[in-house]
Amino acid sequence: MLDRLATVFERQPRSAEDWVVRLGRPDVSRATQAAFERWLSADPANLADYQAAKALLRETQSLRAELLGELNLIPPAPRKRRAAPGWTPVAVAGGLVAAVLAVAITPTLVTRFQDPLSGAATYTTAVGEIRDVILADGSVVTLDTATTLRAKVDGRVRRLALDKGAAYFAVAHDKTHPFQVALADRQVVVTGTHFATSLRDGRARVELLEGSVEVRQPRVSTEPVRLTPGDQVTYQTGGAVRREARIDPATAVAWRQRRLVFQDAALSEVLAELGRYTDAKIRLANPALGRQRVTAMLPLDGRGTVVDRASRVLPVTLTRTASGEVTASAR
Repeated sequence: MLDRLATVFERQPRSAEDWVVRLGRPDVSRATQAAFERWLSADPANLADYQAAKALLRETQSLRAELLGELNLIPPAPRKRRAAPGWTPVAVAGGLVAAVLAVAITPTLVTRFQDPLSGAATYTTAVGEIRDVILADGSVVTLDTATTLRAKVDGRVRRLALDKGAAYFAVAHDKTHPFQVALADRQVVVTGTHFATSLRDGRARVELLEGSVEVRQPRVSTEPVRLTPGDQVTYQTGGAVRREARIDPATAVAWRQRRLVFQDAALSEVLAELGRYTDAKIRLANPALGRQRVTAMLPLDGRGTVVDRASRVLPVTLTRTASGEVTASAR
């Protein structure tokens, strides 16, 4: 605990709580801002920790005000024992408040500093499963195949995290409770809208169908990327956000209606997407066949397996092998 208390007064903060105190000063220098950005960049989890620390301090505002009132009654220290340069009495008081809170809060609240989604509900889907989930705030989330989503929507900020897979969000409008989805090392922030996210093989994607969203980046000095309906962006952890070709809202998330829609797509891409809905590995008998262009709608539910249904609409023959694989060959 003493080590924890001491970190508040160090010239270089080490924790999210320390940074909340340091950045709460009215005279934050450029050097401090640069150091804060380096701290954020050092670990993708630091941004979430910082946001959780700020949220927790807001929730304990009444206690903070009471402590500050008492601290203001303390006579000024003698000149020779003045605090280190750059620390005003108000800043020192703020540091003492943060220190007291750091010592006094329960282990449960400490966990909240470390993980703002502590205690969140976890929703998952198996391979080939698509599931609709109604959250406590009335928002509706559709989970795609092989997806894991965590959600905690009972606080001032509705917090979610897409750990893998894809999800479509119909967000209940509530300006006073922002809706945030952690996706790789960014936050997708909205108040009420319809959008889709995915995270596969380390590549994140955000597609906006209605309303507006912001993709906020780890560096606080970097402007968020704002999307308008039809926009889509992609990025990887630590990489730049890239704007991709605009989407057709009618087909972009057709999987919500249990179908996949392809327009002039390479057969290799079609089979790769189909493969996400089955445990069977699909391979091309002839790699050159993968360049064939395909326009088709593949049903994801109905009679037979997804491979059986695809074999009736794709211009290839899908054959199961003894090893359990599926081979695509020309008809």
